[in-house]
Amino acid sequence: MQAMVPGISLSRFGSSRLARHNIVRQALRASEQRAGNVGACHSFTKRTYGSFRKGFLPVTTERKNGVEGLGSHQIRGAQASAQTGGSGPGTETHGGDDIHRVGQLVCDFSVTTNALGPVPSAVEATRSILASEDNWVSNRGGDVKAILDEDETHVMSAAAIEHYPQREDKELTRLVAEFFRPDGDAATVADVEASLIFGNGASELIDLLPRSAPQGPYYVSPLTKTQYKEYERACEVSGRQRAEKVEDASVVAIVNPTNPTGDFVERLEMENWISANAVPGSWIIVDESMLFWAGPDWHKRGVSREFVQRMQKRDIHIYLVYSWTKIFSCTGLRIGSVIAPTPAAMQELQAKQVPWSVSVLPRTYLKAALQHKEYLEKTWRLTPQWRENMITKLKRLHPDWQFLGQPWTSWVWIDTGNEAVAKAVYEASLECSCPVRHAAAGYNLPTIVRIAVRRPYDFAVLYQALLRQEYASNNPGRAPLGTYADVHPSVVEGVELVHIDDLYRHEKVLTDREGKLNDYVKDLPLLTLPAIIVDARHKVVIDGHHRLELFRQGGMTIVPAVFVNYEHDDIVVNPPEVEDGGVTKDMVIKKAINGDLLAPKSTQHMVRSRGGSLMPIIVLAPQIAEIRS
Repeated sequence: MQAMVPGISLSRFGSSRLARHNIVRQALRASEQRAGNVGACHSFTKRTYGSFRKGFLPVTTERKNGVEGLGSHQIRGAQASAQTGGSGPGTETHGGDDIHRVGQLVCDFSVTTNALGPVPSAVEATRSILASEDNWVSNRGGDVKAILDEDETHVMSAAAIEHYPQREDKELTRLVAEFFRPDGDAATVADVEASLIFGNGASELIDLLPRSAPQGPYYVSPLTKTQYKEYERACEVSGRQRAEKVEDASVVAIVNPTNPTGDFVERLEMENWISANAVPGSWIIVDESMLFWAGPDWHKRGVSREFVQRMQKRDIHIYLVYSWTKIFSCTGLRIGSVIAPTPAAMQELQAKQVPWSVSVLPRTYLKAALQHKEYLEKTWRLTPQWRENMITKLKRLHPDWQFLGQPWTSWVWIDTGNEAVAKAVYEASLECSCPVRHAAAGYNLPTIVRIAVRRPYDFAVLYQALLRQEYASNNPGRAPLGTYADVHPSVVEGVELVHIDDLYRHEKVLTDREGKLNDYVKDLPLLTLPAIIVDARHKVVIDGHHRLELFRQGGMTIVPAVFVNYEHDDIVVNPPEVEDGGVTKDMVIKKAINGDLLAPKSTQHMVRSRGGSLMPIIVLAPQIAEIRS
């Protein structure tokens, strides 16, 4: 078997409902045009539409076949940026740049921010300080005539905007110190407080450290294949050359956990490496920004304060860097921090820092986020689950890919083993408005992509695009056939491509029936079969168990399926005249999820037409065809 294609009649399933989600449809259609599968526009289900993120202005789009989509010039622009490695002199390519190259963002998979999104209480706290009042000028003394002549002058009061922030935010410093030392006594917390410095994102501090360190070459961590490139940029713009050996460097930059590779060196091993390799007088910069995801004991796995103090006595100066914008998903509000080896070292850094580099808004956001304990607990629980969900599905689609990184990191580092494949994944992600990071940009690793962990609801959009891409590359033929029954539009959620291992069966199959079906189709010049019917919420097969088995035997791993709203009143399991033995919809779902399959042919699903008559549910299925070469 080589090609299975859906026959689709978009207008029969309520195009007005789909039109309300036109942006996602445009992104999908652009992806399908590239894959040669224009007819499958209907295959996004309404479950994917909710992942559309508002707030980004659309850029110019092209029109192909009467449908607006991502312009090819935009794809070329994104690729050109990837090839040059940045947007201008002295810059590095970063995840997040590509969201401004898609028509309208659906979900950003290119940045390693928290999949939970911004902290709700922190957003509310930030919003509250912007609450403004319209005030009339009041009598403040002075020239009475001048006051009377004001003639009701209207003035605005917004303290967070019109006034300089405090140079020192003691509440923020205390909260951060307590966050770093949750089990520490007052003296331990006070030591961290006195050594903390904040910046306009970790990026400002990454730039400040090499400018402040002793003159001499720099060296980057040998403990990983590559790491965040901003440290190299910062060292080079400060006039440093790259050293070949660690003992020749006055600045050593280590990112641990390593973004982007996901490598991680535990505390003891890291401290042993620093102790054995750092030379007196050197500055060791250790970026632990992604360590927050490691779980409730994260603060016990990074470089310890006691080790920093011991190294200070050997004239080895360790600076620990932290970005708050990733873990608390607030990259639009720039804030990062450094724990210097001593209070005096912090003051030396501060003397070279521009004043007021951190505004009131990120300070307020971070203070509220640090106190939202449930957010981190949810992060530690859900991130590994969602990451594993993504890897499981991608492995089914591409079992030859290598999936790298710690199980708790907020991204997956994937080596596809093929430059063309990685580039195609990147292009498909742009076309469905779910950009991923292609490691050809910045890292010069063209076979690798980095995909941020996102909730399954959002990942379904990107996964569907990758399914289409793989399907189209393996099945160049298509034969649109079939019609739809006249049912209420809300009965059917859409036609999707689905990996057969993502589906749950609720019935066993009859071996003899399966064999007869196989005999029937094997001699046909053009195989025409109905698509399978699937419950959209749980991915339970409602109709088509024997067809699904036939697809499996034929080596078909990706097949079209009609996704239905199984809870809809117009879908009936076993009408009154059928002896059902008490089978209900809830029973069908529970049996499937638990793997406790019903006997073959235990259910007979029907659907009610808009005219009121009951019909076998198979009438919802478009025909799918195999084109023989």
